[in-house]
Amino acid sequence: MPQPKIFISHTHTDQAVADAVRDAIFDLFGRESVSVAYSTSRELGGGVRIGEDWFRWIGEQVHAATVTLVLLTPTSVQKPWVLWEAGAVYGAALTSENSTLHRVRPLAFQIGMDDIPSPLRSSHAQVARGDQYEDVIQLLNEFVYDFFNNVTEKAVVIRAAQRVPDAAKTLLETVSEALRTSPLIPTEAIVNEWCARLDSLAEHHRHSEVRQLHEWLLVAFGQKEGNGAKPIDIRLHRRLAQLYMASAHYAEAAQQFDLARRLSPRDIFIMRSLGQAYLAQRNYSDTARVIDEINNLDPHAFMKNAECAALKGRWHREQDQHTEAHDIYWKAFQENSDSYYLGDLLATAKLQLGDRHGAANIYRRTLSIIERLTDRNFWVYATAANAAIVSGDRDSAIKYFSAIRNDNPSEADMQTIEGGLIRILPLLGATAEEMAEWKSLLHDGSAEEHED
Repeated sequence: MPQPKIFISHTHTDQAVADAVRDAIFDLFGRESVSVAYSTSRELGGGVRIGEDWFRWIGEQVHAATVTLVLLTPTSVQKPWVLWEAGAVYGAALTSENSTLHRVRPLAFQIGMDDIPSPLRSSHAQVARGDQYEDVIQLLNEFVYDFFNNVTEKAVVIRAAQRVPDAAKTLLETVSEALRTSPLIPTEAIVNEWCARLDSLAEHHRHSEVRQLHEWLLVAFGQKEGNGAKPIDIRLHRRLAQLYMASAHYAEAAQQFDLARRLSPRDIFIMRSLGQAYLAQRNYSDTARVIDEINNLDPHAFMKNAECAALKGRWHREQDQHTEAHDIYWKAFQENSDSYYLGDLLATAKLQLGDRHGAANIYRRTLSIIERLTDRNFWVYATAANAAIVSGDRDSAIKYFSAIRNDNPSEADMQTIEGGLIRILPLLGATAEEMAEWKSLLHDGSAEEHED
């Protein structure tokens, strides 16, 4: 008589559950009377060997198995490989000499019957509850009955029958703990919950707390921080990246945008944000690579889109290529004539080229755009302040600075606004003392109060 063999089909993250099922079977029959195999088993001969053809190994296991258990957990029902293995199991069962679907037993843990994949739910295989004592007792008793004629020593089967209640109890306890500590999977409900937590940080300007929340997110999804991180969900990575950008942690932001891009490699919006994170680190080589990738997807992106134009123009500007930056801003402003953002960039580029008159003209056009806006934020006020400074209108600039502060920009946003101010003041011939005064007016209005 061939030795009874049980094959366990499971997803990698459910290895602890498969281990618990294996241990329960060995507790009943012993390791000498029954063999158990599954892909992640560390038992000698129980798992796929390094370098072995994984697909061939799966087919051989399901064809030779006396019975196959398909473990269905909140994790595995989201994975395609369990369905693939289940299909292989059914194919092997139907092509065997003694064909019977009794060889296939789906075993469900902590999921409802509606969550069971339809190919298994609509089949004739009986689904057992692996998290209910009565179902586990019944399943183990079936093993005792089915293996009676295949186990050489009948005393082994008799002892197994006596051990069923204790084995079932231990299995339930072990599986419960394994599932309790298993990593989350990115279901819609779980992703939405984490998105809400990240959105709350942004809404309440608690950007500096992102690192702690990120660490907890990695724990929940069973990941480690670093270059070995795997993409989870694009919405999570985008939100994390934006929070890291707002807290001026640009390397972490770039890593999160890169994970998002791996999930959506042709998303120009994500690529543009990744380029901005690289630029914030003065990583010009990686920024150039992103710019090339955007250009390959849409050669007109840097003319049609203000943010893309800003990315490429800043890349040139920070490498002292001011003529190239000016040309990019000019073409984009011609295509987006209602963009106060491009107007500010173009006017600054003209100042850097020594064209103060041209900068003043562009700022006048920009202020007319701003006057037509119904919704204004600190970016609008920052542009208006720059225009007022270039025009020599100190009082208006001070008024716009106050509006910026009242809008509560993040630390990183305030640094960006200050960076724009620092760029234009030397171009207007401001002294170090005057620059310090303007910075003070921007941040707290102290220079204004001193004058009063």
